Amino acid sequence: MGDVRVDGRALKTPQGRLFQTPTLALSKAIEAEWEEDPSPSFQQKPLTSLTATALDQVAISRDSFITYALHAISRDVLLFWAETPSSLVTLQEEKWAPLIKDVNRRLNLSLGPTLSFSPPPLLPTDEQRIREILEQATDFKLTGFCHLLTLTSSFCLSYLVLEDCLSAEEAWALAHLHEHTQRRLWGEDEETLLQEKTHYEEFLETVRFLRLIEAL
Repeated sequence: MGDVRVDGRALKTPQGRLFQTPTLALSKAIEAEWEEDPSPSFQQKPLTSLTATALDQVAISRDSFITYALHAISRDVLLFWAETPSSLVTLQEEKWAPLIKDVNRRLNLSLGPTLSFSPPPLLPTDEQRIREILEQATDFKLTGFCHLLTLTSSFCLSYLVLEDCLSAEEAWALAHLHEHTQRRLWGEDEETLLQEKTHYEEFLETVRFLRLIEAL
């Protein structure tokens, strides 16, 4: 475990808990965030914010985060396919289908694409198996994983990034396959681009968080 110190004092979470991280690498990275931005705002410091979430929220309410992750499977953006245009249909088959197949193989699931707005729910046995896998994750790993889910709207992509089977850059592009295709066809909106850039930077920091909690 690593302690985080700012200006010689032990850093505490909003709930008053000491910042104790699983690795010295994460502690040093958080300290670097505070050196760069000494303001008291946690929200402007991604690694600090994620660590506080792990300590103040996930550690206390693990089951709610696990349930959130389970529900995210049936809402996975990779499962909702468009019928047109033909160029997008081809991209879905080339880019998304192999990833769904890979996740099914790794987790023994039977996920498949749908053209409707409501894919079938997980079988109870599948849900129990995924719950058991998530329950084995540390509070920090579960925190990072759930944040990837929020940013990508994809259980499949988040899981593959978590397992280091897919790069952050690839995952982000795949999560936004529909939007990027529409932009190429209809043009780009500056406000949307700026919002995506902000979320992408947050996504990269979340992936960095996950790598830091595994660093020796």
